[in-house]
Amino acid sequence: MKITMLDYLAAQAANYAGEGQIELNWDKQEHVFELTLSLTAQNKDGQAVTDAAGQLSEQNKIDFQDQILIYDPQRLDPAALADDYLALLPFAGKKGLAKQTIDGLFTYLTDVMAEGLSDLMDFLNDATVTTFALNWQPEVFAQQVAAQGPIVATDYLAYPRY
Repeated sequence: MKITMLDYLAAQAANYAGEGQIELNWDKQEHVFELTLSLTAQNKDGQAVTDAAGQLSEQNKIDFQDQILIYDPQRLDPAALADDYLALLPFAGKKGLAKQTIDGLFTYLTDVMAEGLSDLMDFLNDATVTTFALNWQPEVFAQQVAAQGPIVATDYLAYPRY
């Protein structure tokens, strides 16, 4: 059985062992994958926090989520969605995405989530830190992908049939 892009992404998300959680959602109709990145931190002091939607919360636990969209550029214009996602990663239609790209992504996400949790704790415990967001650096992501080795045509995991 040939492993598809969906199979490999699902296995990587299920085996993620870093800070927080990563969940995979596949929208068959839109031909996109969303990776939901979740961090949870204790708000011991009950600090009032305003979320992106303007809602005020003083809960003891802060849940933060952001998403990465993996999309087919032939089917979706990323410019319309750029503000809604931490990162937008294209794949090559039916050809899919190279295994090295997925491996580099999950290697990089371990760092993004660890730094994110540290930054979230700083946000909750340091009055001088007034905002929080995960930090995505495209050049660091590209370095992580390059570190996985050269990509050749046989390294691509095909988009799943349905």
